[in-house]
Amino acid sequence: MWPYIREHKKKLIFCIISSLLVGICVAVQPLVIKYIVDSGISNPDLADNEKIRFVGTLCTLYIILAVSRVFIWRAGFSKMFRTLEGALFNLRSKFFSHVQQMGMKFYENNSAGELFNCIMGTPMANIKNYMSQIFMGVPYQVVSLVISLSALLYYDWIMTLILLATAMVMALFNKLARRKMRYLHTEYIKSEAEASKYLTDTLNGMDAVKIYSIEDKTYQNFRQVLTNMYEKGVDASTSQQKESLKPELIQYIGTAVVYFVGAISCVYRHVSVGELYAFLSSMASILGIMITWLNIGLQKSSAESGLRKIVAVLNTKSATPEKEEHRQRSVEVERESAMSKGKPCIEFQNINFAYENRNIFEDFSCAIHYGESVALVGGSGSGKSTFSKLAMRLYDVQEGSVLVHGKDVRDYSIHDLRVSFGIVPQSTFIFYGSIWDNIKIARPDASNKDIINAMEIAHVHEFVNDLDNGWNTIVGDGGLDLSGGQKQRIAIARAVLGNPDVLIFDEATSALDNISERAIQDAMETLMKSHTVIIIAHRLSTIRNVDRILVFDHGKVVEEGTYDALSKKEGGHFAELLKIAES
Repeated sequence: MWPYIREHKKKLIFCIISSLLVGICVAVQPLVIKYIVDSGISNPDLADNEKIRFVGTLCTLYIILAVSRVFIWRAGFSKMFRTLEGALFNLRSKFFSHVQQMGMKFYENNSAGELFNCIMGTPMANIKNYMSQIFMGVPYQVVSLVISLSALLYYDWIMTLILLATAMVMALFNKLARRKMRYLHTEYIKSEAEASKYLTDTLNGMDAVKIYSIEDKTYQNFRQVLTNMYEKGVDASTSQQKESLKPELIQYIGTAVVYFVGAISCVYRHVSVGELYAFLSSMASILGIMITWLNIGLQKSSAESGLRKIVAVLNTKSATPEKEEHRQRSVEVERESAMSKGKPCIEFQNINFAYENRNIFEDFSCAIHYGESVALVGGSGSGKSTFSKLAMRLYDVQEGSVLVHGKDVRDYSIHDLRVSFGIVPQSTFIFYGSIWDNIKIARPDASNKDIINAMEIAHVHEFVNDLDNGWNTIVGDGGLDLSGGQKQRIAIARAVLGNPDVLIFDEATSALDNISERAIQDAMETLMKSHTVIIIAHRLSTIRNVDRILVFDHGKVVEEGTYDALSKKEGGHFAELLKIAES
């Protein structure tokens, strides 16, 4: 955790110093009792009024120590929580930043619910609880322990040995419990992650739950994962409580033995009553510290379990690693160079690419030129959407090169490469907020004029003007209160606002009504006049006016040409697709 704490080290030093001072107060307070009894109340050399004055002075000292202890602890505690919250802030920030930089392959293996649980759930709480004990509790306990043990050895070595033997037995029980608790806490964190995963997925897919009327089924499934989490949580909590009771029982037995030996010492070994009082008071403090340390050991097990999962994510290497910044090429410079030399805008050279469970491209080559509008058509799984994902470097190829502006996509900054593309996906994600803000996220520094212009190109005004609050209308998570066509127009406005080199329409009209399709088709045709446009098409009627059509089949381009030429080709793949679409 040190890299995340480092910037708060001054506060951390203040915490530790405060804790050490508190430890001195805690250790000295029981020793004052010894002198109140032996040097004050039981002192035969002092007159009664002198005894009262002496005891009063020591009682005042005792109060001063108590007040100092409280105020120093309070000040240190405040700094400690600022340190802890700052450290967790840094850890959460790094975790979120790392997760955002990962390629799409990472999200295939890690659910949103599991990642949310890592950053906001039990793992972080366990880390915070453990660190609070380490920073603020342990320093004062160490000082208190050293002072108290030194004094006890001075008072009576026999009773001190009994105390140390009691502490050793307590530590033994704790060691035996630690491995068991680590396993139980790991199992609980897994069950909590599963519950978070299921809950997140269900809430994100609530429209499907309603459509298929499966509320009862999803409720029963959630109860199952929740029951598993409940059982794991009960096992971990009850086991931790049971294991912590064992050292506590040993403490009681050891205390009874010390009382008995102390009585014998007072009767036969001339130990003073004040020394016995001080010993018993210090012993309670020492054994309390031992109990706390043993519980810290159990807390460490749970904190380790949480941190192990977080570190595993942070140590995951991106499947699309960035090149060193000083070696990255400029998208703008390479675009100008490629256009002046007549190079293609996008070129695939001898590509081999496969997902984990299926091959897509094998020795695939293709080129798209500047200002060209190209439609990609073919059956599901033929490689159309993968084409755009590789161009934007959402995945890296296994062999071959994907060139944008004549240079390998791996030579660019991932951010610069992706902002040079504008994509209108089949399913547009709408963030909670106003329509205006949902469009502006594509370019936060855009002027109002640019945003309005993007809205006009995307025909957003056609529905925004009918809303009570216009473009300031707040839409819910996922845009559930917007139609499919309205979401797609927002997506087009986003793409236009980003002023990209290449626009990609990924089956943007596949699930729209005729009116929405016509509006989006108009926007697409307007943009074809000024941009390089790639249209991944499901509805073949939307690609009549493109410059070129590439027909994909099992990861290969089996036909290419204009709409009219391909539709008239007898027995061709495109002609067959047209027949299927018309039937």
